[in-house]
Amino acid sequence: MSFEPYTEFRLYASKIVLKAPKGKEVQIEIGPGSSFGAGHMTTKLSLRGIEEVFRRKRVKNVLDFGCGSGVLGISAKALGAEYVTAIDNDPLAVDETRVNALRNRMDSNFLIICGSLDSINRRFDLVIANLVTDELIRMSKDIKSLIDEKGLLLVSGISELKREIALKGFTDIGLSIEREFVEGGWVAMIFS
Repeated sequence: MSFEPYTEFRLYASKIVLKAPKGKEVQIEIGPGSSFGAGHMTTKLSLRGIEEVFRRKRVKNVLDFGCGSGVLGISAKALGAEYVTAIDNDPLAVDETRVNALRNRMDSNFLIICGSLDSINRRFDLVIANLVTDELIRMSKDIKSLIDEKGLLLVSGISELKREIALKGFTDIGLSIEREFVEGGWVAMIFS
């Protein structure tokens, strides 16, 4: 996967190349905007995690929690998810996700919600959350309740300094770590 570096406000579209499960490259484009998620290291780690999950198993439905620009949900859909729900409590992020979903020709199986986890009443094969560690831990039980019995959780936004706190927070609620990605002082983890 490759993409252009993160800036506070992008004046250009970021092109992201992903490796699909059978080795084919898939490209998405995330337009200019101020929402988080167009090239920060935590996004890069999340994208690596998404690629790995899709290589390992078939994923039908995905929740992109705290979707920001929508890059992670759009990536999951581009890699083969049948159904994606993207949710954020920031109306500007939801608008930006909507624009980026249209830019990438996401179909009717791409639902965008402005709200909280209380708005969700189903379970997912994959839940993605790229949020700061304290928020991830605070909402860990609510996030876990949205994961299907054989589903996976991909979390990022964790600084290396808070790695142990995050790991303990998710294992304490009964999840098991399957894979970890570390780069540039940041960590992403896949749990089952």
